[in-house]
Amino acid sequence: MTTLTIKNAKDFANDFINAQTARDTITGLLTASYNEHLDGNAKATKFIIAFWGEVAKDKKALATLRALFNRITKKANKEKGISEKACTVKDGEIVEVTPRVKKGATGGGEGGEGEGGESANTETVKDDASAPRYSIAFQELTRMLKREKDEKKREALEVALTLLAPKC
Repeated sequence: MTTLTIKNAKDFANDFINAQTARDTITGLLTASYNEHLDGNAKATKFIIAFWGEVAKDKKALATLRALFNRITKKANKEKGISEKACTVKDGEIVEVTPRVKKGATGGGEGGEGEGGESANTETVKDDASAPRYSIAFQELTRMLKREKDEKKREALEVALTLLAPKC
């Protein structure tokens, strides 16, 4: 564990501020480049795909980017009247997110509709006894996400759903 000193607290606070500044910058760049992509700008498309490819080298960073990009693209698509779906980068292309289909999900539940995310890991759950518990939690988080208006809380819920999805 890191030593708890005032100097370390200040250093970590500065790192945190810099990370937030970087996140805001990236959000702005991705929003602008995605809007340009929608307008047919091939350079913007290449930028997004190249950025995605570099971030994909780190699983945790990719999960965060996926949630951020889902939120950005869903909002832009809705504003332009294109679609209500979010987008992702897959096989070097920007494509709409495919809704998840869960095995054993109860019919008609909101959790089975896939609220703008995709699973980073599609392996089945090893612990079958925990699967119903995870599925119920996933459905509840999905309902919360649909009701939430605050963008930061929505993003946190999207990240949680992305992390929980492989266990459902």
